[in-house]
Amino acid sequence: MKTNWIAACVLLIISACGGKKSTTIADDTATSGTITVSADESLKPIIEAEEAVFESIYPNAHLNIVYTNEYDAIDMVMKDSARIAIVTREMLPEEKAALDAVKITPRYSPFAYDAIALILNQENKDTVFTIEQVKQMLNGTYTTWNQLNPKSTLGKLQVVFDSPKSGAVRHLTDSVLKGEKLAPHCFAVQSNPEVIAHVEQNKNAIGIIGVNWISDKDDSLMRGFLSKIKVAELVPVKPDKAEARTMKPWQAYISLKQYPLWRKVQILSREARVGLGTGFASFIASDKGQRIVLKSGLVPATAPIRIIEVNNEGL
Repeated sequence: MKTNWIAACVLLIISACGGKKSTTIADDTATSGTITVSADESLKPIIEAEEAVFESIYPNAHLNIVYTNEYDAIDMVMKDSARIAIVTREMLPEEKAALDAVKITPRYSPFAYDAIALILNQENKDTVFTIEQVKQMLNGTYTTWNQLNPKSTLGKLQVVFDSPKSGAVRHLTDSVLKGEKLAPHCFAVQSNPEVIAHVEQNKNAIGIIGVNWISDKDDSLMRGFLSKIKVAELVPVKPDKAEARTMKPWQAYISLKQYPLWRKVQILSREARVGLGTGFASFIASDKGQRIVLKSGLVPATAPIRIIEVNNEGL
């Protein structure tokens, strides 16, 4: 009887061990598993393109991408709610302190170069601005369009962007406003497509978006956006006298860093090992990943891009 009781206990232990083994989820690797990724919403089109190809090559890899503003994307990495973040700046000292406290060193991987685009209503005839004029629109020196151009028939100026914690606005605050506050006529909606929609419907508005939303001319969605708005041209900060021209935020000008509002896109990682976050970052930096960047109309960060200048003289 005692022998039967011992045998039953052994079977129970084996069964329990077997059941536990069947429910254990393996750790992610560079090409498999599931992780959360946070990302600046202004970069959504290119990230979706990279994700689609990556997951098609590695079907056991699954990226749950949360699109939010730049501040919250980095905050998710600080709080271990996301393994990596795709953003346009590095961590601030106070943000890095959160990772220092748990002995994690943040790592950055270059992704691409993109830009901030200024968009206008189709009825707006003022389409060329200097950086000083952009500054005056943002800080409240200009509050109406006829202050910018006495011939303008438009009314009160509206400046609209994607989020109160927008990475694009943070970039403009740092590089153009030099720390000055935004004027009361500057306000946020919820996303870059909503910025485009607001500008389309309001002739007094000027919108601030990530150029990634309008850079791929082969994408039907982006062609639709471009048909609804105008893209403003900017005068270079130090224009070449021999070749005075204005510039839109297109690939060649971003690559040459001639368009004034270009910015760097990078992947911020908290991974202390080679996991799925590292695998995705490595894919984006690979030839395949960088070709996707190039196709999207942005500038690859780790692959060369050839600029061809066409001379129309004599044609």
